[in-house]
Amino acid sequence: MLENVRSKNVHGTNKADIVFIVDESGSIGEENFRLMRDFLRSVISGLETGSSNIRVGIVTYNDMPTAHAYLNMFGNKDDILKFINILPYRQGGTKTGAALHFALKSIFTEEKGSRKDVPKVAVVITDGESQDNVKEPAIALRRAGVTVFAVGIKDANKTELLEMASYPKSKFVFTVDSFIKLKPLKQTLQATLCNTIIQIGVQDKESDAETKKVVHKQPVKMLGVNMVSQTFLTLNVQFKLAFFDCVRRSNSHCLFSLQHFLHTFRIGPDHVRMGLVKYSNSPSLEFDLTQHSDAKTMEKVVKDIIHKGGGTNTGKALSSMKGHFENAKKSRGYKVSEYLIVITDGKSQDKVKIPAEELRTQDVIIYAIGVKSSNHSELNDIAGDPKRKFFVDSFDALKTIKNNIVRQICFPEGQSKFPNTLPCPCQVHIDLVTDTNLFFCVFLPVYGNKFNYSYMDIMCRLSYSFEGIHIQTG
Repeated sequence: MLENVRSKNVHGTNKADIVFIVDESGSIGEENFRLMRDFLRSVISGLETGSSNIRVGIVTYNDMPTAHAYLNMFGNKDDILKFINILPYRQGGTKTGAALHFALKSIFTEEKGSRKDVPKVAVVITDGESQDNVKEPAIALRRAGVTVFAVGIKDANKTELLEMASYPKSKFVFTVDSFIKLKPLKQTLQATLCNTIIQIGVQDKESDAETKKVVHKQPVKMLGVNMVSQTFLTLNVQFKLAFFDCVRRSNSHCLFSLQHFLHTFRIGPDHVRMGLVKYSNSPSLEFDLTQHSDAKTMEKVVKDIIHKGGGTNTGKALSSMKGHFENAKKSRGYKVSEYLIVITDGKSQDKVKIPAEELRTQDVIIYAIGVKSSNHSELNDIAGDPKRKFFVDSFDALKTIKNNIVRQICFPEGQSKFPNTLPCPCQVHIDLVTDTNLFFCVFLPVYGNKFNYSYMDIMCRLSYSFEGIHIQTG
């Protein structure tokens, strides 16, 4: 990678699969396409390319996409750079959406050299407006775990760039008003690529759900709870419910994802306990925190959930949680920290302020995450503190704010990082609450990973499509 990035000394994060998707339509012209070749060469020359490091694929497109280089085609940088020099320019139309779909189905595949458990990045370079839809294929690409950069030149459609790029858009969208200005953009794009690869690589390692015994030489205080000197993945923390407003037409995708989500945890009375509540006009308890002690039993209950639809009375759902919190305290036998994470894309049909305040009197810390058309005033009422209110413009962007929430939860009282000897262990209660119009899920892996530090990771990864919302763990 770049030298200034390499100095961070992050072991094992110099691996990535990067595919450049390059517009070669007739509006570009021979001379400007030469400048695009030069830009491509200069960006790739600053990366640690190789079969064991960063693999590079190249797709050009006009009316149809063409694969010029698969991810397993080149073993060293010199060969890639020489190949770019002879990259042909064919002119034609501009079907960017088809190129995105092609990259997902024909390039980011194991047969063509794409690797599991390494960051995947697509860099789209275009100068105009696509003749087909880019939003849905871009969502599919991001849903598959690909981080999408959008580079717009001259007359590129800014709306389409925003639809294609990963979140936050300010990080992954680049625009220049002429092909000549691609050259100074090179360094910025290189640095962002490398930092993104490092960030994704570190997060992937932190998500490794490997169970192991950890020994602490001294008691450590985490989330206001004193840890004992030796523990087997146990942290006296209680996590309570979150709402995800999700599926409106069908909840089949969400139920499948919830089943998958259950297996993320080490379910058991001495480890992770989970409950499930669905709500529309009123809340309905599917199972409480003490009812089931294994993921398979919970999965069967989830499969049998009936989707009824109805209103969105978030206030009633909040009020119903008071009893669940109290019951969990008695069941656990000791007081633990309690967190409530509310995620919504709309306005509640009842009042949320009073039930939220009542939960806070029970020392419940509430986070409010709004998506798309959520009501900002209502989010403030739910959270009770601007620092715990978050807003994103799409479900696809939820995953990007999880670090901010985790940092606030896991680094209390101004702590900047965990002690180096502490993998973050977990013993939790989780209540899942679903609006039967919508859907909720939370990702809270319980793990000890390969690093010498870690933290609890609440990971929300949702993507929107016209058929509803599909949720993936990641």
